[in-house]
Amino acid sequence: MSSYTRFAVFFLCALGLSLPTPSDAKCRIKGPDLEIAGVKLTDSDSAVAVVGASPKLVESEDDLPHARFVSTNGSQELVLFAHYGAVEDEYAEAEVRYAGPEALALKDLPIESFKTGRGVELGMSAAQVQALFGTCFKSRQKTGQELFFEYEIADADRDRELKTFGYPIYYAEYEFKKDKLVRFRFGFAYP
Repeated sequence: MSSYTRFAVFFLCALGLSLPTPSDAKCRIKGPDLEIAGVKLTDSDSAVAVVGASPKLVESEDDLPHARFVSTNGSQELVLFAHYGAVEDEYAEAEVRYAGPEALALKDLPIESFKTGRGVELGMSAAQVQALFGTCFKSRQKTGQELFFEYEIADADRDRELKTFGYPIYYAEYEFKKDKLVRFRFGFAYP
């Protein structure tokens, strides 16, 4: 190492600056979503304010325990997922999709359209979602009129925006039919 290089490294360290690490240089989703219809991920107070305290959690073999709600007009369904061992009324993942006939039996919320903190809602085009989050996809699949893409932050527990949540993986997935968003799910993957 030349004396100039040693001096430059020493100087940067003395100033408290750091050189970019490989993880900083990775392609990353721009501004991950952390809220749906006023419910902030892993925040029980916001969840209680929006959906009420202790909604019935449904357990199934193929997914996490979850509570389901329907929009005022009955057209959209919100699913909030609780991780095993989480504090009551704390949800780490959320999904929004168009409601089927069975949603009529669900508790309706005084919300007509379930929108995320970043403004994502059903009916958006793929271009609108990509404009919000970028094109740093983990995966992207297109078959006929259907498009699916997923974003991931693998070291979320070390990410400057997400480390306070303490989860190792953040993800967001979006499903389109005929270029309209028909389902999306995002949050922290259960470890």
